[in-house]
Amino acid sequence: MSAAGKRIQLTAGARLQQVTAANFNPTTGAQTSYYNQSALSPSVALVFKPWQNVSIYGNWIQGLERGTIVGATFANAGEIFPPYKSTQYEAGIKVDWGKFTTTASVFQISRPFTFADVTTNTLVLGGDQRNQGVELNVFGEPMEGVRLLGGVMFLDAVLAKTQSGLTDGWIAPFSPGFSLNLAGEWDLPFVRGLTLNGRIVYTGSQYIDTTWPRRSLPEWTRFDLGARYAFENPGAKGRLLVARFNVENVLDSNYWVSGTAATTLFLGMPRKFLLSLTADF
Repeated sequence: MSAAGKRIQLTAGARLQQVTAANFNPTTGAQTSYYNQSALSPSVALVFKPWQNVSIYGNWIQGLERGTIVGATFANAGEIFPPYKSTQYEAGIKVDWGKFTTTASVFQISRPFTFADVTTNTLVLGGDQRNQGVELNVFGEPMEGVRLLGGVMFLDAVLAKTQSGLTDGWIAPFSPGFSLNLAGEWDLPFVRGLTLNGRIVYTGSQYIDTTWPRRSLPEWTRFDLGARYAFENPGAKGRLLVARFNVENVLDSNYWVSGTAATTLFLGMPRKFLLSLTADF
């Protein structure tokens, strides 16, 4: 819905999701677990434009992900938890400066999580992780032939409702306090059709567990470089061929990207070369 000449816009909706999954023994083929759960998640967004180039917005939305099937090591093995609902509140401002656009937003996301009750040896769904942060983004063409796209995020991810409150207030595992992504392109004025590009990705240090003393993954930085060349397709007049060559992780840095548990970590990709050719039809 909109009002005041579309200066005020309201969007509301709901999403019904059903998740079905089955696991089988790879040797016998027998079904070992089955999952069939559904949940409804609503969303509301409001945008106010006091000026033509300025938008102030806020939204509330719930996200869904499949609940855990309790593993065999727990007394309640095989129990199926309902889908996890994460709730997000966000408010921000977007300003179009002409050649480029900036956005700034604050947000809070609450997400449930499981923990082990050592007294009963059961897996319990009762924890809460609250992520609060600030995100700044910029995109556009500040100079002719030069395009930028990037942003930074400051994150305060805190655990709440942990077992007996032992780790309440602790920084959540795998939640870096600062991250940055910045990419740029430059159309070479002296070579028609040739564009150079680059990107820097930085992720701050992350804790990996909730034991003391706490262990963490070190911060990491990755650099990517590339180029693309657009030229007329000799077999189709007026159409273009575009050749691309990119190198990800140019310095071949070794780093851990993130993880899901203290024993499940994801290693960053080594230096990778990508070559492609696309054609317009």
